[in-house]
Amino acid sequence: MPLSHLNTGQINELKELMEDAFEDLINTYLTDSDQKNQLLEEAIVGEDLPKIAEISHSLKGSSANICALPLSLVFKEIEDQARAETLANIADLFSQSQQEYQQVKTALKSLL
Repeated sequence: MPLSHLNTGQINELKELMEDAFEDLINTYLTDSDQKNQLLEEAIVGEDLPKIAEISHSLKGSSANICALPLSLVFKEIEDQARAETLANIADLFSQSQQEYQQVKTALKSLL
């Protein structure tokens, strides 16, 4: 069970605190993140820096809320790059975020 992508202590606290609502939280996060990652990819292809910043900011926050801090940090990097109006590293960072997201997704699903 690859939980290194999640803060295990925090996620267990969240699970205990939310009880039955925890599964809804996870499913909502995954559905929302799947959609936002698609929109982020489209914004990157279209070189829409304001949109990239907006979507990555949202993903950064929701990933932090779900205790996926390494993933949240990659989205922060994307947001920072977009706000600095530089596209140079964004495609590489997006690729990194997608690899990390797949790991987080697997870890979260294993908790359900």
